[in-house]
Amino acid sequence: MTIYALSTANGIAGLAVIRVSGHLALTALKTLSRKSHFEPNLMTRTNFFDPQTGQQIDKGLAVFFAKPNSFTGEDVVEIHIHGGFSTVNLTLKALGSIDQLRLAEPGEFSKRAFINNKMDLTAIEAMGDLINAQTEVQHNQALNQMGGSLNKLYMSWRKDLVELVAYLEAEIDFADEDIPEDILKNTNSKIDNLLQQMNQHLDERHKGEILRDGFRVAIIGAPNVGKSSLLNALARRDVAIVSDEVGTTRDAIEVRLNVSGYPVIFTDTAGLRETSDSIEKKGIDVTYKKILESNLVLELFDNPTNLEFKKDQLVALNKCDQVNQEKLKFKSAINISAKSGEGIEELLGAVSSKVKENFLQESSTVPTKTRYILGVQKTVESLLNAKNVNLISQTELIAEELRLAINEIGRLTGAVDVEEYLEVIFRDFCIGK
Repeated sequence: MTIYALSTANGIAGLAVIRVSGHLALTALKTLSRKSHFEPNLMTRTNFFDPQTGQQIDKGLAVFFAKPNSFTGEDVVEIHIHGGFSTVNLTLKALGSIDQLRLAEPGEFSKRAFINNKMDLTAIEAMGDLINAQTEVQHNQALNQMGGSLNKLYMSWRKDLVELVAYLEAEIDFADEDIPEDILKNTNSKIDNLLQQMNQHLDERHKGEILRDGFRVAIIGAPNVGKSSLLNALARRDVAIVSDEVGTTRDAIEVRLNVSGYPVIFTDTAGLRETSDSIEKKGIDVTYKKILESNLVLELFDNPTNLEFKKDQLVALNKCDQVNQEKLKFKSAINISAKSGEGIEELLGAVSSKVKENFLQESSTVPTKTRYILGVQKTVESLLNAKNVNLISQTELIAEELRLAINEIGRLTGAVDVEEYLEVIFRDFCIGK
């Protein structure tokens, strides 16, 4: 079947793009435009008509991509029209009236690209990340992985494993033949090398978690030191209630910001103090939970005499505009005023440095999906099992464990049967992708 769908966001806009993919894509375009010829890869101005009523729908542009040189590997047509609700709906209705055309399912265009070997699974998932990227770092990471950085890494491991299995099976099947003597001898060293690479890859999973979920900063401190005011200053809008009444903040309030290209989540928490109020106690319990979940603790003070410095946290002194500057000689503290905005940029710079410390250096092969982490972990497990087998007497078992490792790596890219994963991967894509 030939499929079609709106590929741009639904709503009022200057432009809307409808994509058609399949063997009848060009026929559908000719039917709607009443034109007999379209040059591939050339944008053409044309009118669009309802094939049943003959009524003109719109005046726009169209382009035809001939297979296999298209996103899906099939004949693909893009129809560019004005982005009004009625125009889009009439065009979709017109396409639906053509025999053997149907509306695409979510992710079906990308699924066809995968089936036709235009993209592997890591690239397709990266494309979804690129669409959803909110910061520069997320964008760059997705773009690199879409370009094949993860695929190259995983396929290089798979190639090494395939070679190992081939040599071991040669030893098994042709024991009497002249097989190089160092095959078995080098097997463990090659496995060790792969294990080192994979474990290093897994060590970077915290980077992937931060890229995906955001770097978490918990703002803590005593009641009324200005935590909520600081959150509002960071967000540049009123997101938290500010009051002189102690214990106003009961629930954790979060704001997601772009800090130097990194996704950072700041959390305002309940003030830490001894209290008999049962509701406030629950809020304080939430605070301690957020501290444990955070990548960085930002402790806020308003009195230079009670500063406490702890490892792996930032310390900020609020209300610096109200305090004698001679008392603010604390090298490790950042002086700010949540009210006036003084020192906020310096504070964000300090947070940015902490985020970059967690990344050390940006890597294009960070495992950004739980699926990747689990797949590599299972591969490592199979390799460790292979190492524990007697190399001389049980070569067959080693080869079998390596075959399991090959399958696990292959599932990450789609190099082996991955039917069970496809629905999960593609269901989260929008209709036009």
